[in-house]
Amino acid sequence: MAKKRTKKRVARRRALATPACRLSEVPETPDFEAAVGTTVTIVTKDHVGAVLIIKAEYGGEALVPPNQAVSNIRFKVLSGRKTLKLVCVFEASIAGRGELREDCGGDHSQFLRALAGDEPLQIIRIVGKA
Repeated sequence: MAKKRTKKRVARRRALATPACRLSEVPETPDFEAAVGTTVTIVTKDHVGAVLIIKAEYGGEALVPPNQAVSNIRFKVLSGRKTLKLVCVFEASIAGRGELREDCGGDHSQFLRALAGDEPLQIIRIVGKA
């Protein structure tokens, strides 16, 4: 019995120590949901050449300054179903590959989308829940 309690305590400690991601998948859709007002950080991860975000818009607000390319963006989740539009640039042109991930804090992140140089536009719908 002592072993079971110890395993449960270890599992509970790990769960508390692991930062939680804000976005969760909506079953059977490509959409995500999160609590309204939550700050979400989206990052790029390079696979073939560097991948940067040159344009991003969420809820009508530009998230990347003009004439810049960034590897991460932050925004607060708005109420209802809103669209996050991203345009990526690839150092390796159409051969470029990477990932779009949510930064969950620490060394943790979650996969959102595969990125390919021949498909620079990404559209992600996020449902803000109260």
